[in-house]
Amino acid sequence: MSAPVFLITPPFTQLNTPYPATAYLKGFLNTKGITSFQADLGIEVTLELFSKKGLTALFGQANATTILSANTKRIFSLQNDYINTIDAVINFLQGNNSTLAHLICKRGFLPEAGRFAQLDDLKWAFGNMGTQDKAKHLATMYLEDLSDFIKECIDEHFGFSRYAERLGRSANSFDELYEALQKEYTFIDKILIEVLKIK
Repeated sequence: MSAPVFLITPPFTQLNTPYPATAYLKGFLNTKGITSFQADLGIEVTLELFSKKGLTALFGQANATTILSANTKRIFSLQNDYINTIDAVINFLQGNNSTLAHLICKRGFLPEAGRFAQLDDLKWAFGNMGTQDKAKHLATMYLEDLSDFIKECIDEHFGFSRYAERLGRSANSFDELYEALQKEYTFIDKILIEVLKIK
């Protein structure tokens, strides 16, 4: 009898839609009588990071003296606002609290940093009837601001869907990738390892 197979969707692959590869593989293995398990570390690591507990640890890890840009300084100064709103925002984005859309759209609920400066005319883009879509757009800007903070202060490779893409795209040998793998775990790596241990 063969050993069970553990199928893992890695973090920061595709968050906005289910990534079907492991589900298809599990279905195929089932037809062959092979026991398999699956875990979506993309969702699980993201939920662990973007939570009250995760952001508290994130901002605790950031050193105020190493913050470079004015945008990142602003995010750091608003850390309590991010920590106190993150669970509600994630809950909303998961479709569990649609009534929060009205509060988000009022533009006083979410802390705002650099990404919000790029917003076009929201009324023109979403009209009077697009409250849910407008709120999702604003919540995405909020998360993108946090992503910018993580890139500058915590992990230069961070990205919601293309983590460490530069290492894979630009390398003409495996040396740079190998060197990156020999470094100490980043803050994000530690979250990934902790989530994986539970599995």
